[in-house]
Amino acid sequence: MVTDSDSALTGPVRLQEVAEAAGVSTITVSRCVNRPDRVSAKTRAHVLEVAARLGYIPNRLASSLVSSRTGVVGAIVPTIGNPIHAETLQAATDILGGAGYRILLGDTGYSTAREAELVQTFLGHQVDGMLITGVQHSAACVTQLRRSGVPVVETFEFTASPIDCNAGFSNFEAGAALTHYLIGKGRRRIAFVEHAHIDDSRMNARRDGALSAAAKAGLNVRLHAIDSDPGTGMGGEVVGTIIDAAPETDAIIFAGHQVAVGAIRYAIDNGIDIPERLAIAGFGDSPISRWIRPALTTVRFPMREMGEEAARLLLGRLAGDNTVGSAVNLGFEIMMRESA
Repeated sequence: MVTDSDSALTGPVRLQEVAEAAGVSTITVSRCVNRPDRVSAKTRAHVLEVAARLGYIPNRLASSLVSSRTGVVGAIVPTIGNPIHAETLQAATDILGGAGYRILLGDTGYSTAREAELVQTFLGHQVDGMLITGVQHSAACVTQLRRSGVPVVETFEFTASPIDCNAGFSNFEAGAALTHYLIGKGRRRIAFVEHAHIDDSRMNARRDGALSAAAKAGLNVRLHAIDSDPGTGMGGEVVGTIIDAAPETDAIIFAGHQVAVGAIRYAIDNGIDIPERLAIAGFGDSPISRWIRPALTTVRFPMREMGEEAARLLLGRLAGDNTVGSAVNLGFEIMMRESA
């Protein structure tokens, strides 16, 4: 229902109107919206409450022309379907949001060409900084990022020579460590399952780490590929294919954790004893890894810690720390559970 007060609304609420209603200066309102670090939490909460009540919409374009900042950070992930990326983004958003920044999100579908397109698009929108999954990019993408001068933090992989800054871990070492753990548990005929249609440097590194650790122990790893996407949990039926092809197989490592959970479910449904007959392990850790029975032995990557560290690095650069090359190796942990 339209009221008399509604019919009196003739246009967008102005900054000056918010200032008058809140009993502060226009500069204070501007700082609450664009530079929250320059006002007290109490003042900002009061001003934003008044602004919301009045229906004030900040003119981001105008404020960016004045401050050369848009208050927006671009974040690029390979998929939004995998919960591990959501955990990292939430952690980064918690810190960046507290500093007045908002996230512009894009997913690459594991395509370096798509990643380059997103980088170009985000830079065209004048983002203040970028959070990018991985350290392997096309040459065009790297050139764009370096020439832009925009602070960049690469995540999910560790590199001592990032484009700008890096917060991650070694997927190669994780693959080696998980394989070494299985060998230590007496497993000798190990299979590794990767995703056929995805060329992902992180998964490739886990596979290479597994192959390296096995070779050092004088063992071979049988490689298998499935067509399902990481994060879907589909593809667990490959367990049957592997056992049919190589009945002596006593352990299977999956490149992710969702499909490993699906494999446990398949084994249970088909009377395969886990872990007596077959050990199953993966990479990544989410609640379902702990809830499934037997619970999944997997590599826990510090997703929340990584998001927080990436946000801190980015805020440091935005605050004027011009030191590039900051790289933080956050490590990983093997979660020893009942499946292996």
